Amino acid sequence: MKPNMGIIQAMIRITAGISIVGYATAVLVTRPRKLTAHLALLAGAMKIAEGIVRYCPSMTIINQFLHKQDSQDQEQDSQGKEKDSQGE
Repeated sequence: MKPNMGIIQAMIRITAGISIVGYATAVLVTRPRKLTAHLALLAGAMKIAEGIVRYCPSMTIINQFLHKQDSQDQEQDSQGKEKDSQGE
């Protein structure tokens, strides 16, 4: 896995993850069976892990989609220019 985020973004994810885990832990102390607190704890742990390894799977998917869109747009632009030059 190649890192797909910078140091600052990784630090932000780690900080946000620690905050989310702290909040979820505080809620679970008072209401141990609350499902949303368990999900928040899981999401916070995931953010901490993403920050540590500097890899986010969803960013990879989004970047692949955007690069596919860019290549299709460039291909359409080049085809349009070829048609314009043939028409003259």
